[in-house]
Amino acid sequence: MTRLRLGTRGSKLAVWQSNWVCDRLREAHPSLEIEQIIIKTHGDVVTNEQFGEDWPVGAFVSAIERALMEDRVDFAVHSFKDLQTAVTTGLMVAAVPARETVQDVLLSKAPVDIDNLPAGFRVGTGSPRRSAQFRRLGQVEIVPIRGNVETRIAKIEQEGLDGVVLAAAGLKRLGITYPNMTDLPTDRFVPSPAQGALAVQTRDSGDAAEIIKAIDDPKSHRAVLAERSFLKRVNAGCHVPIGALATLSGNELLLHGQLFDESGERMAEDRQSGRDPVALGTQMAEALLAELRR
Repeated sequence: MTRLRLGTRGSKLAVWQSNWVCDRLREAHPSLEIEQIIIKTHGDVVTNEQFGEDWPVGAFVSAIERALMEDRVDFAVHSFKDLQTAVTTGLMVAAVPARETVQDVLLSKAPVDIDNLPAGFRVGTGSPRRSAQFRRLGQVEIVPIRGNVETRIAKIEQEGLDGVVLAAAGLKRLGITYPNMTDLPTDRFVPSPAQGALAVQTRDSGDAAEIIKAIDDPKSHRAVLAERSFLKRVNAGCHVPIGALATLSGNELLLHGQLFDESGERMAEDRQSGRDPVALGTQMAEALLAELRR
């Protein structure tokens, strides 16, 4: 009987994601035993800081990666968008399971028309990308917020917000509904690279990686690789307004990218296709960087 130790954050969403991955692994390996170990990260401990230039790279994953490298756990489950683009030496993403829905959702006090938001509409988000996208709608007020899913929803009442923007994947995984939920179209509100995808990380040597590979979804993995390659070439962290979404048609990838300048006011946007996800992401990034420089 094989036994693996899983490292995970302790938030309700992180635990749900880890349990879901464990269920998929047990389906693939019925005799597998898994011990879950909760690890606190910088992002869990420091909850009153907003994302920005001083926000550390890998804030939600570094402590877990250290546990992997020190052989205190055998694998970890991350929201893929939390992983830094530079691969940590000695570690690898052994699997990207089937991806959840990718779009953002606006939860609002009252029903809204995205194209006709009232002046001064107060939107809660800690994401520079979401902030930049909403500012393009008109005279909205962006209110910086952080916290887990439930905390951010509660801020609608606590801080007198008109709405908050969240990833649909997290809401769906937690079974959360709200009276007024508006799906934001991905052709205008391009999501964060790898949004809705999970990364199952292991050391790049040992038996765990081979066991984990059984739950990899090649289509999701290729799409996320293109988006992350775009992110890496831009050299962007979580404080840079950037969106990327790759879809597959046969063996062809279609990548839609949005890149904002540091102020969030100017945007470059393009759609490109190709078969090599790394080359496609890199090519898209170079095109949008050049456009913003002009």
